[in-house]
Amino acid sequence: MLLIRFFLFTLFVSMVSPSVIAGAAMGMFSELVLFSDVEGVVMKEGVPVAGAEIVQEITYQEPGKIPVRTIRTGADGRFTLARVTTGAGLSRIIPGQPSVRQRLMIRHNGIEYEGWRHNKNSYELNSELDGRSLRLVCELSNTPDFEGKHYGICQVAPE
Repeated sequence: MLLIRFFLFTLFVSMVSPSVIAGAAMGMFSELVLFSDVEGVVMKEGVPVAGAEIVQEITYQEPGKIPVRTIRTGADGRFTLARVTTGAGLSRIIPGQPSVRQRLMIRHNGIEYEGWRHNKNSYELNSELDGRSLRLVCELSNTPDFEGKHYGICQVAPE
């Protein structure tokens, strides 16, 4: 099957102009955004929670491929996670539906809270919220629920 795809790709490349080939090569080496930048605050009954542990998990292609990241909230309850990317390889030229499982878990005083769970179906930056920045308010007293396409106690902060 891989040999057939390579043959078809070679045939396609031989039929297109050099500028199209250059564009495809550039896209082939671009990065895929698996989890956009996140800014958030953890609160309990409206009061910022210092020292809460934020665990970021990403499942892409196979479990464990992307390492788990853990951070703690500051004295003001705030946390920041930089975007997570991976090289595109052939993902930009071989057709397929992206599927990235995202999760943010919050641990505080021995309790785990489901903060954010989302299935990302695009490799574009900020596609989780259709182009809006990922700014979250995570209220520990909330019951996990759906808000749009994501689930958990974290809600999107007003613009």
